[in-house]
Parts: sequence; C-alpha cells; structure tokens
Amino acid sequence: MKAVLISDAPELELRAQLATLDLPRRALSYSIDPIPPPSLPSFIELWGEIDRLRDCIERWPGPVRAWLVKEFLPVSYARSWPSGEASPGIRMLSTVHRRPDLSREAFEAHWLGPHAVVAKSYTVAVWHYSQNVVLEAMGHDSDVDGFVGMHFRTAADLQARWRDHPEEAARGAADAAKFMTVERSIHMTAIETVWDDHEQGGPEWT
Repeated sequence: MKAVLISDAPELELRAQLATLDLPRRALSYSIDPIPPPSLPSFIELWGEIDRLRDCIERWPGPVRAWLVKEFLPVSYARSWPSGEASPGIRMLSTVHRRPDLSREAFEAHWLGPHAVVAKSYTVAVWHYSQNVVLEAMGHDSDVDGFVGMHFRTAADLQARWRDHPEEAARGAADAAKFMTVERSIHMTAIETVWDDHEQGGPEWT
C-alpha cells in the first residue's frame, strides 16, 4: 500500500523524519523553485502495510494532508544510487482532478489506459512515470482524485519534452481534457530523495 502526504514543514525537518521512519520505502520530493500557494510545498511518499501507514500519519509531528493511493508505474527506472542520495534528474508533480461528468471508473480507465499510452509516445521520453489514484483522503476533505509524477533524466529533457514538440504537447493536452479538469491541477518541479532497504544495483521497484 502507498500513502501520499503534503506538508509545509521545512525540507531538512522532513528529510530527518523520513530517514528514520520504520517503513520499507519513503521518498521526499521538494521544490527546487518554491512559489506561493497554490503550488505543492512538498510531496511525500510512504510505502508499507496499511495499518503502519495509518499509524505514521496519525503520529505525524506537524500539520499534514494525507491520502491512501493505488500506484501504477507505466515507466519505471531501475535505481542504482544509494538510499538517501538525491535521485538524478528532475521530477514534475501534479494533482489530478476528475472531470465532474465522469464516473470514478471512467476517469481511472482513461488515465491508466489511453492516456498512459499517449504519455509514453513523446519523442522525449519520461524516465519514471507514476500514476497515483486516490482511494481515501485521510482525516480531511479533498477533491483530489490522483497525483502524477513524471521524472526526467535532466532538466533539459523536461523542458524539451513540450517546448520542442508542440504538436505532441497539444495531443497530450487534448487527451488529458478527456478525463480531467486540467486547469485545476497544482504543480511542483522537484528533486527526489528515496530511502529504502534496496541494495544498490538491485532490482527496480515496481
């Protein structure tokens, strides 16, 4: 099971907490260019047994919003760098909001199916592509239906993906409008750090 958390706490405070949590895998993505709300201040990912995730969230030392999610990885990197070291490249994260005229089932089917195919068809490939469908908002009201993370090997790749291929960007935006309200999305460009018991050079996480 996986949980996503959003916190306004300082980066060093979050890093220290995540480094010592008793969970098999934790990750922090923190903005490289902080901007005022409604941007995402941080993006925390926790993996583990559901009871342990609930306990971690209940005991979180500061204000936090949390969601249980179902994760899908249409594209997955094989991590070869040590636990606790910043991942190479750069990550773009966004909230996903279902079109109000679609059922949750139709929203999920299009996002995970046809749209994933479109996302993987760009000339500049995404290196790691994470789709997170919200199952439950934990202890708060929320209109977020999902979170998407697109990780690129370099900042230049992220910029070139849309800037240098406007016809592909237009095709992707048109398809996104079929299942989500694009203008409601909140974004962040971030550096990711992962902590886990994965051995360097071992199998990728899926």
